[in-house]
Amino acid sequence: MQLEGTKAFPTDPQTTYNVLTNPEMIQRAMPGLKELTAKSETFYEAKMEVGVAGIKGSYDGTLEMLDVHPGEHYRLAVHGEGPMGFMEADVKVELRDNGNGGTDVHYEGDAKVGGTVAGVGQRVLGGVAKLIINQFFNALVKEAKAAANP
Repeated sequence: MQLEGTKAFPTDPQTTYNVLTNPEMIQRAMPGLKELTAKSETFYEAKMEVGVAGIKGSYDGTLEMLDVHPGEHYRLAVHGEGPMGFMEADVKVELRDNGNGGTDVHYEGDAKVGGTVAGVGQRVLGGVAKLIINQFFNALVKEAKAAANP
């Protein structure tokens, strides 16, 4: 499944990067994320509860930031497994100064889902993925606004 989109942030690229990589803000922003534990500056362990079309499950996984250039771009590799299946994603995240004091965050990548969860159909999964991504970025924009105006 292809993932792609752009979200406008009201903060400069470095501040936006700091928000996007802050474990506490990510945990507050990500729907279903119950626990996020930093093992290094670029590697995290996560516990999530996600439901798709009536199928709900708990997942243990990892998030790793690769090719990191703070304030510019990074790649996010995600892997999760649970009783209902697995999920893997590899997403490139680019931060672009929009010329108005803000940042356009563009993401692009692939996600794979397997097991019982995949049985609900790719069309449903694509819609759910977009919903979760939008909720996540909308919550992070609020975090960025709060960080910019303490």
